[in-house]
Amino acid sequence: MLGDIAIGTQTLAKGLSLLNKPSIRVYVVIPLLINLLLFGALVWFGYQQFYALVEWLMSFVPGFLDFLQWLLWLFFGLLAAVTVFFAFTPVANIVAAPFNALMSEKIEELLTGKPPASDSSFMQMAIDSVVSQLGKLLYISLWASGLLLLSLIPLINFIVPVLWVVFGSWLLSLEYLDYPMGNHDIAFAKQKEILRKRRGLSLGFGGSVMIMTSIPIINFFAMPVAVAGATVLWVEQLQADQ
Repeated sequence: MLGDIAIGTQTLAKGLSLLNKPSIRVYVVIPLLINLLLFGALVWFGYQQFYALVEWLMSFVPGFLDFLQWLLWLFFGLLAAVTVFFAFTPVANIVAAPFNALMSEKIEELLTGKPPASDSSFMQMAIDSVVSQLGKLLYISLWASGLLLLSLIPLINFIVPVLWVVFGSWLLSLEYLDYPMGNHDIAFAKQKEILRKRRGLSLGFGGSVMIMTSIPIINFFAMPVAVAGATVLWVEQLQADQ
């Protein structure tokens, strides 16, 4: 178990070393640019709406309370930062899903010398990737709701923070290992079965990704690193078990 956890954590470093390969780089840059433009546009739209709101509110405030305007803008800045921090990863994964599936395919081909065995076309792969992301969001929502309910129960709620860490690590493993396994037409239910057999790998890998995604700025680059690391984990550890 401990050995598997260590292996799971090490795959992120291996994945990072692959991202600068010429055949892989484009799949990193394009979705990153798309997401930066998307969030930049949302922040700008929010700024325009908040500006009008601040002007309207300040029209009712006497001159000696003008300093409240700076407090309102500080609130907007904090709100924008928190929104980007928590929303970037799930939204970015949906937008980048087709690119991530292709990047995983190219990395597997780089590592093994042959592409994944799949009968899916590019369009079908793109559709399947997005549908899979939406399915995982539903799965996450159901389990998260259960943990939130547990947090309301006295005596039990003190273990909930630990459960959140374990649950988050498990979900991030499912999130990113879906790409290499999905490229082999492995359904989500089967993916969960495969990962349960090697829980140490799943928790070690997912825990490392969780640490990356919790660090501002670095979390913008966690997604491609995690996809690459998941593909390495699949090729070197999990595929042989099938």
